[in-house]
Amino acid sequence: MKIITKNKIQLKTLFVCFLYLITTNSCDQDDFLKEVPLDFYSPENAFITNEDFQSAVMHLYGQYRADFWDDSGSGGVYSVWQFTDLVHGTSSAGLMNHAGNLTSQSSTVYEYFWKRAYRIIYDANTIIERSEAQESELTDEQKKLIQAEAMFFRGYMYKLLANMYGGVPITLEETKEPKRDYVRASREETYLQAATDLKFAADNLPDINEVDNTRINNLAAFHYLSEVYISLEQWPNAIDAASMVIDHPSTALMTERFGTDVDPERNRFPAPFNDTIYGGDVFWDLFRPGNQNRSAGNTEAIWVMQYAVDIPGGSGSRGGFPLERQACPRVYQTSIINDNGTLHPVAPHPNTYLTGRGIGGMRPTNFFLRELWERSGFDQDIRNSKYNIVRDMPVMNPESDHYGKWVFRDNVPIVLESEADTTRSWYPYLAKTTTVGKHPEFLYLPDQTVPGSLTSRARDTYRENYIIRLAETYLLRAEAYLGQNDLINAAADINVVRHRAHAPDVNPSDVNIDYILDERLRELAFEEYRSVTLRRLGLLVERCKKYNPLIQYQDYHNLYPIPFSEIEKNTGSVLEQNPGYF
Repeated sequence: MKIITKNKIQLKTLFVCFLYLITTNSCDQDDFLKEVPLDFYSPENAFITNEDFQSAVMHLYGQYRADFWDDSGSGGVYSVWQFTDLVHGTSSAGLMNHAGNLTSQSSTVYEYFWKRAYRIIYDANTIIERSEAQESELTDEQKKLIQAEAMFFRGYMYKLLANMYGGVPITLEETKEPKRDYVRASREETYLQAATDLKFAADNLPDINEVDNTRINNLAAFHYLSEVYISLEQWPNAIDAASMVIDHPSTALMTERFGTDVDPERNRFPAPFNDTIYGGDVFWDLFRPGNQNRSAGNTEAIWVMQYAVDIPGGSGSRGGFPLERQACPRVYQTSIINDNGTLHPVAPHPNTYLTGRGIGGMRPTNFFLRELWERSGFDQDIRNSKYNIVRDMPVMNPESDHYGKWVFRDNVPIVLESEADTTRSWYPYLAKTTTVGKHPEFLYLPDQTVPGSLTSRARDTYRENYIIRLAETYLLRAEAYLGQNDLINAAADINVVRHRAHAPDVNPSDVNIDYILDERLRELAFEEYRSVTLRRLGLLVERCKKYNPLIQYQDYHNLYPIPFSEIEKNTGSVLEQNPGYF
């Protein structure tokens, strides 16, 4: 007789359950053996939740800000403004021989556009691809928003690369292994890819009223989409895209005084100078700290890069972007002659009322300082007012016999003999490039015998930074109207911008691409990437030959060369060089 115990029954039951689990829950061997770390971030677990993707998208903002606005070196990304009709370099700053250094092996050619643009494209591709992965927990709505922001940055970078290099390799997938067989798309194909990305962004990003100051919006995408359509000569599409921005009920140029420093009594030098040095018009208000964001009532702002003073992640050296350092003269080294022939600097230290600690890396051209405004109503156009282009300075050094006088108004003897004197130590400068009287408190010297004295760390422009203002959108639409020979509407858009500046109207018969480029200089100097704009239009060399002839450009310099390092390591295919370069 066979006896079955309770323990044996339980053992048999467990064995049957085990067999059932194996047969009903079998899995792919590769998936079963896949190792997914649980206690640290990896490619397998870093893109799962909405918070993961939001962090990755915010990294795109940070990378763009760091790579394209926060590079303080004199040979860094700010060199995009060098060597145009706006500014020229100086030999004393080591910047004069730009044309000779513009070669395929130049670090500038690789580092400041190609490498940085493709780094952001790589990150954007990763975000887009991972948002579609099985591991992603994004809802359909969250996925659409994440992809829209990522495509905005990818489209922007392909637009930038096409402007600077012409056609470039297009990659739309996450790069997971080395690839050495890239081929260049045509310039048109590159613009078309930018248009595709920016159109998706424009259609899916939130409305400008639905985001805070930190995030891009649909109008920013429409603005750049208009520019790309212009490059493709799709004039009606360009007009329609720009009109989406201009006709939005929440956008308008600022035409009345506004913001933090409207009170003229606040805008004076301290004793003994007793003279208004800044303030007085709406264009100046646009660039005062605290006035850039839409939350401050600024309806002209479309995309504003955020900065925070003395806070980790605030960016710049201590929370600003180093435009002041590069664009402002080093006034504290300007020499004034005493009655006995001795020399004293106009101020003993860098000073908040005298351009902070500028180093004179980007002196405006004589064309910009004079002829450009003579074409626009020199004494009418408020963009050329004493508040916006500073052409005089007080002597703030008590050791000088001329203490309290204004250098040019009072004919103070100033040393302007050498190239360094006239291209680095003193030249008229744009108020928008500095934060006069508004440097952060931690930058002031303890000894304020000379009011406004700063430490040597005062090197940034301490305010938020416009990336897109509505005024530029008007000028883009004017360019599109010009493209289809509609001079009346082109002039009308230009005159909207000029009316705000109290400048005389332009007649439709006088509108051409040179006039629009002049107006962009007047309105957007040191805001737009001037070199990029001129290369987009193929007019860099022509404009510089006319207005900055010290630069010995050749016709092929309208495009950057493809970096030689990229050609050399692309062993699986030929990455063709631009004509004129080796």
